[in-house]
Amino acid sequence: MSGTEEKQSLEDLMRLAQQGDKRAYAALFRAITPLLRAFISRRLSASSDVDDVVQDILLSIHRASHTYDTDRPFKIWMFTIARYRLNDHLRKLYKKGGFPEISIDDMTHEISAADVTEQRDRYEYLNKALSSLPEKQKKIVTLMKIEGYSAIETAQAMNMSVSAVKVSAHRAYKSLALKVEEEDRE
Repeated sequence: MSGTEEKQSLEDLMRLAQQGDKRAYAALFRAITPLLRAFISRRLSASSDVDDVVQDILLSIHRASHTYDTDRPFKIWMFTIARYRLNDHLRKLYKKGGFPEISIDDMTHEISAADVTEQRDRYEYLNKALSSLPEKQKKIVTLMKIEGYSAIETAQAMNMSVSAVKVSAHRAYKSLALKVEEEDRE
């Protein structure tokens, strides 16, 4: 990505693309492809499926580009399309019976009971620590760290300013860190 592409927001690139700027359109697709690949690869295990779904999403974005409202955040629009395409893909797999069976022989590593217990304990502890936060902070942490929303997307979803989201998130992280420290001392 060139220096000028980095400075232009996705919204700006899409606005220019809608006006017929082919360079902006190419820059937009270069910028969003890694974002989509990361989003889908966190949700699918087969890399061939990831590539197929990303291509399907890019095609859907191309076909729906005229529907994008330039006054709205681009990433929310893009990830909404991505979620729909991912759900379509999973529905097709389910209908075909395409969820592969994994035999024990195919597994490349062993998982010990101690590992499972440790992970379960860690999950329960983090869930307990998260639930001890005030509701607004819990929602912000969930959106930003679990759902993968940006501060801007979280602010829009919660009808807050970006700076208020960042302050609240910082306070939540600090509170969670203190809880972890207390647990470690015990």
